Amino acid sequence: MNISELFYSIQGEGKRTGYPSFFIRTNLCNLRCRFPGGNLCDTPYTSWDFENKGNLGELKIHDILFVYKNYMPCDIVITGGEPTIQQKELNLLCSEIKKLNKEIFLTLETNGTFIDEYVNNIDLVSVSPKLTSSIPLGSEFAFSHDKHRLNYKVLKSYNKLHTEGKIDIQWKFVVTGIDDIREILDLQKEIGFENKDVFLMPEGISEKDLSEKRIMVVELCKQYHFNYTDRLHIIIWGNKRGV
Repeated sequence: MNISELFYSIQGEGKRTGYPSFFIRTNLCNLRCRFPGGNLCDTPYTSWDFENKGNLGELKIHDILFVYKNYMPCDIVITGGEPTIQQKELNLLCSEIKKLNKEIFLTLETNGTFIDEYVNNIDLVSVSPKLTSSIPLGSEFAFSHDKHRLNYKVLKSYNKLHTEGKIDIQWKFVVTGIDDIREILDLQKEIGFENKDVFLMPEGISEKDLSEKRIMVVELCKQYHFNYTDRLHIIIWGNKRGV
């Protein structure tokens, strides 16, 4: 499996903020986020610069789990990049994690563009659909990013699994301003997710970025009855690898 990094930290976002967690960060992404103001995604070494020499490269699943055993018991978070583009490997990884211990709480962080049998072993799917504000305007990736950033069929499949009680879910949106809210509300009408499962997060890759948008996002949460999530790992350590 193509891996960017493995590390032990705490979950910094969403429903399980603060939980000790072992992160399996996969390499490669099918999208290229860039936000107004110029910030790229917070892990450009898995997307824009996926050949970064700091990435671990191809690892066998038993080697990944060997590292995890040093930190048991704790959550496992599979993130990226975009983990679901390595479908065959992800299916096997999730299966082997549950064989190791079925009580391990397993979170998958995804942009929601793919779905496969790995969902049978996931406890929490953290879906982060990419809004118009994420399009890297003026770049060679703008058209492809915009074309592929929303897969309504897949998003509806995740929501259906949740309503059937088969998975827990959170819908996590990076917010840059009020226009994002209008888009989120349109998505909610189309997909059918509930307010209680929606988390709004200020866009930013530094404490300065977050502080400039935090109050605005909190007020939007209050107005539209969504949940707020910060980026605890950035507040504590800054935007760096391995945290």
